[in-house]
Parts: sequence; structure tokens; C-alpha cells
Amino acid sequence: MPSRCLMSDANVRRWLINIFGGILRCDVLAEGASLPSRTSTSSPIVVRMEGTNVERGKQLLHESGLKFTTADSMGEAAEQVVALAG
Repeated sequence: MPSRCLMSDANVRRWLINIFGGILRCDVLAEGASLPSRTSTSSPIVVRMEGTNVERGKQLLHESGLKFTTADSMGEAAEQVVALAG
């Protein structure tokens, strides 16, 4: 997940996280990403995940209460990040 150094940079206004893995389970990634101590940022975070348990991972991100948006492709993720820039 984003490091504290990056998260403290006022110039970072939104995040795009791209995860494509056959080894990493997406639900495990989502559980880690949803920990408030690691993702305490006011910036929107777009996550593109593909892999094992991807639907459960997306559900966990949406239920986290944090500013996660999920995407199904890298192109969709890029479009969402630009749209969130407002």
C-alpha cells in the first residue's frame, strides 16, 4: 500500500493501485488495504485488481468505508483517476 512518505505529500491528490496476480489473493490485498492506519488519506484511491477472489476483494474495499473505487481494466482505472481529479 502507499507509503507514509508518499501519503504525506500534499502534491499527491489521488492514487491508482494496479494489482495483477496469480499468487496474491485479491481478498487478502483488500483486507490489508482497508486497514485505516495504512490508508489514512483523504485522497481517492482507484484499485484495479485481477486474480484469485477478485470479487470478494472488491466487496471488501467497497465495505471498508474508505474512498476506494474499483476498476476492471487498466484503461477504466486511468479514466476513473482522471475523472476524480475533477
